[in-house]
Amino acid sequence: MNNNFIAQFSKNIKFSYTSFDRIILRGYILDLFYEAGVASFLKSMGFVKRSNGVMRIFTDQLNSHISKQANKFDIPILWWPSVHGGKNGAKLEYVQKKFASKYNRFKNHVFCIITDKEPVFTFASRELTSNKTNKTFHRLYKCKKPVKHYYIYFFDAVLGGPCYLKISSYIPFPCEFYFNAHNYIKLHLDKRGISYRTKDNAFVQVSEPDTLQKLAQQIHGRLILNRINYWMNRFFKFDKGKYSTRPKPLQHQWYASQVEICSNTIFKSPRFCTSLFERILDKFSRFGLPDSIAKVFSRRPGRSNSRTSWRLYDNNACIKHWFRGNSVKQYNKTGYLIRTETTINNPKSLGLKKPVLYLQAYLWKGLDANNKFLNCCADVDLSSLCEVEPHMFSKPVLDHLNHKVPAPDLRKDRQLALIKELLKTKYSSFGFKTSELKNALSNYFRNSSQIRYELKKLISRKIVKKAKGKSFYTVTKFGWKWLWATICANDFFKNPIISRCFKKDLEHSASQPSNIEKSYLLIHQGLTLITQELAMI
Repeated sequence: MNNNFIAQFSKNIKFSYTSFDRIILRGYILDLFYEAGVASFLKSMGFVKRSNGVMRIFTDQLNSHISKQANKFDIPILWWPSVHGGKNGAKLEYVQKKFASKYNRFKNHVFCIITDKEPVFTFASRELTSNKTNKTFHRLYKCKKPVKHYYIYFFDAVLGGPCYLKISSYIPFPCEFYFNAHNYIKLHLDKRGISYRTKDNAFVQVSEPDTLQKLAQQIHGRLILNRINYWMNRFFKFDKGKYSTRPKPLQHQWYASQVEICSNTIFKSPRFCTSLFERILDKFSRFGLPDSIAKVFSRRPGRSNSRTSWRLYDNNACIKHWFRGNSVKQYNKTGYLIRTETTINNPKSLGLKKPVLYLQAYLWKGLDANNKFLNCCADVDLSSLCEVEPHMFSKPVLDHLNHKVPAPDLRKDRQLALIKELLKTKYSSFGFKTSELKNALSNYFRNSSQIRYELKKLISRKIVKKAKGKSFYTVTKFGWKWLWATICANDFFKNPIISRCFKKDLEHSASQPSNIEKSYLLIHQGLTLITQELAMI
């Protein structure tokens, strides 16, 4: 990837790469998509009638061939409603959980065959009688009805796995092929002996990032088409008794249906990554306006076909922009990985061709869209990012004994008094005892146990540390920064701004307002502008 985002945060980035993710291809026999084509095919096969029974012959022969293949190679055939049921990727999850761990990583292997009924456009025949000759004849017509489908899940020796080949058992035999490019990269990294680590379908560590990127660019349409033909020649045949064959007219043409191109940026620190992504969500929540998103895809604006949506992706925030059926989304995938992903569902709207041989062009189109989106996200001020865990001061944390320690409660006067006391230079230089704090804060604490309770909150967050074998405490360098920022924010920012929001504009009554009042006015105007930009009011 070559964009301003990578250049802006290069010191915080471990590595980055762009590759295909999910790819779904669909195969069609174009001559069987209209009634005359089906009639011509049946005639070429030697059938005079165009009845349902004649078309059923091909379905029975296909079913018989797949059953023989399953028996020959001991492949389980599972009826989906009786096994698990469910939609939206549930079949793939079931296979990964049940079978994907039991395979040879470098050889072709079929896990299972899942059968299910799904509605599909097909053909049926109706017997009619001629008014002139009083003879009966069959007429074909299009219809939509539930048809048996085969989901053949396998590991491919070239593409990795699990992949699946979906075959419809009725004319016009539409098919579908799925694979994930990350599995291809894993397979070839293993063959080369390159160490890596993955999490949630993403590489988070690899010893040779350049090799990873080269493998991602090796995937092209001819490679995938060869593997599809291999599996189609194995399963899409028709049983003739002693042998199985496939008529020459039943050759599929393969087209891209859904292609995902992801650009992954892996950061060194999950804290920095989380802070950065939160700033991106705040600043670019309205990026998906028609004019802006059209520039990402390098097309003319389509105002009626653009929209932006927010959702949760594995319990993480995800922002997604739609454009003419295509989309670009961004989310913090694993805590230290920001994924920007372009999904192409309508290639013609982006000037792309649908045949699978043009697949490489999808990668460059998706990479270009990702780079343009990331160029916008590079406009984030580094000084506004928190490199420490932002919630450690507002939520409970675990101490060395795995006990929950609550967060400092800055609403309590005694907690604020303790923080102001610890800011004194003598405590960070020479250390202190609880007895010294008790004498200095006698108006706020009745005894030393109350002070130790409040100190425990600071110790667990590494603001204060205790010397080994001694009863002295010292304020750490990190702790001094937090104490100072907390008091300044409370005394010079939080309280004045809140007070100003609930009072009338008193500066108009002053004949000579001070500079600090003007500053508070500018801050108040700035906060108002931010809330308006974020559509909060």
